[in-house]
Amino acid sequence: MTAIAERAFRGELVVFRQLDALDALLDHARGTAYAAFDDPVRDEGRLDCGLWREKALAARRDFMHSKAVPDLLRALFTELGFDPETTYRDRAILRFQPGRAACRTRRLRDLPPHRDSWGSNLMTQLNWWAPLFPLEPDTTMEIWPDYFDRPVPNSSADWDIEALRAAGGSYPLLPEAARPEEPGQPVLIEPGELICFSGAHLHASRPNRTGRTRISIDLRTVDVSDGPGAPNVDGRARHTAYDWFHRLSDGACLASAR
Repeated sequence: MTAIAERAFRGELVVFRQLDALDALLDHARGTAYAAFDDPVRDEGRLDCGLWREKALAARRDFMHSKAVPDLLRALFTELGFDPETTYRDRAILRFQPGRAACRTRRLRDLPPHRDSWGSNLMTQLNWWAPLFPLEPDTTMEIWPDYFDRPVPNSSADWDIEALRAAGGSYPLLPEAARPEEPGQPVLIEPGELICFSGAHLHASRPNRTGRTRISIDLRTVDVSDGPGAPNVDGRARHTAYDWFHRLSDGACLASAR
């Protein structure tokens, strides 16, 4: 198990700075955003929402299917000390969180409180998150560290990835919980920094009502040498999402390695 994973599975939030490979990945992501928008953060307030959504979704797809991203991610995790032969990743998402209600859609919106492990059922999952542009308290994500080992009512027992795939837009994208009464801890890292936390942490989008767009890279990894991982205090997933993850070295699916 890497030292990073060991810290994350204890509930720590780990921030990295001055990573050459991260700078390269962020430069590529910003290039994708600027290919779609003159000003990726403020164009939301200048464009018709239908046009803005079209551009944001196209940029999201372009980044997801970019031929450069696998090499950039392999370089990043190698620099972080992960073995590409034992480390698997899901798709890197260029996430656009709009600040206008009219611009929100199913995939362009605030995300409710959730643990990623409710969906994947993999307690060895690590979450990675990096902003492209400067953050504000209301244009970021939030984490509830005190809930790392504290159960909360959630919809994981009723949520099914196979039902999502079959139903498409009419099914919830992820299991979720009600927002706790106490505020979460806002993540206010700088562009060029990267935060890592366990997929078992309760987290959400901070509701964005600023009229400006928050843009970030979201990614999850699993290392098959990491042992049991974080505690599962309240997840009731029906399936384990091995097929979401592909090996850094050659793209082989984790499901085929089970």
